[in-house]
Amino acid sequence: MKSGLFRALGSIVIGGGVLLFNTSAVAAKPVDRSTMLFPYYEVPEVLGSAVNHHYRKDTAALLQGLKQLDNSTARYCKGGVGLNALKKHYSEAYLAWLELSAVVIGPLLDNNTVRQIDFRPLREKLLERAIKKQPKGAQAMALVGSPAKGFPAFEHLMAHSSFRPGSAECDYAQEVVKDIQRTVGDLQWNKLPDSMQLYFNQMVGALHNLGWERMEKPLLKNKDSRAQQGASEWPFSAMGLTTQAWAAQWRGIEHVLVLNSATVPQANRHVVPLEAYLRGLGQIELADTLVKHSDAVDKALQANDIAKPATIERSVKALKVLKGFMEQDVAKGLKVSIQFSSSDGD
Repeated sequence: MKSGLFRALGSIVIGGGVLLFNTSAVAAKPVDRSTMLFPYYEVPEVLGSAVNHHYRKDTAALLQGLKQLDNSTARYCKGGVGLNALKKHYSEAYLAWLELSAVVIGPLLDNNTVRQIDFRPLREKLLERAIKKQPKGAQAMALVGSPAKGFPAFEHLMAHSSFRPGSAECDYAQEVVKDIQRTVGDLQWNKLPDSMQLYFNQMVGALHNLGWERMEKPLLKNKDSRAQQGASEWPFSAMGLTTQAWAAQWRGIEHVLVLNSATVPQANRHVVPLEAYLRGLGQIELADTLVKHSDAVDKALQANDIAKPATIERSVKALKVLKGFMEQDVAKGLKVSIQFSSSDGD
């Protein structure tokens, strides 16, 4: 009875929401949740909405970016385009990958896709061996270890002085891109995540990965480097993508975490983020606090400047606050336990 009432009220508000908020100018404003009534969402609806309206969409965008990168690589290796054009297409594809893989679930998790195509650190000796062997096709590339292929290998090849049209490095780069395309193309989003507990823990793990692995760990390393008069190094700095990479990962998390429009989400049409799920459960205070902490992260990340370590420290702090709130308060409200996720590291 309660579920049906919430659904009916939600439908009314949704219908009005489409009429009232169907302009980009209004959607860009902060979302006013006080006038929105949320239905009760079943867990399969939440998980299915993420698969259908986040992961499928991002997978399609990545495949399109990889197709462009494949074409650009082939043209570069024939002398048809310059290295800057190739780097541009690579950057676009890699940022799309970071957004897709921010919260690892479904086939990304089952197939260990991150390890397959984004294994870091790269093993240069293995890469040199692969270049000498010149593997061709899916079966041959399957025998190449993950540390010698994928996105890191392509990055390394582009930065190498011998990466020129007609070179062995160029030939291998073309096989690397095709291998990434096959791996991403094999992602089958036809199975829901096992449970809300798994999904929630992968979100928490994603916050850990962004806050600790991508930001705080290099921040601390750079402090040691400066103390020893060494140079600072940031993730993806060679490509000039450091802050863009952080932002892409955050977009992938934020899309399944909080509302990004003033429309009450319908599971068959939109992503139902964690915030909406909490509101449908009547956990209004938890949802409001989640939005507050998420907004703080968003604001901090927008101000990131690798030339100003204090800005990175603020982002790390905001991510820690959000992660702690998720682990302690939201987990309790959802009656889920905190476990290790695929994004946990040392």
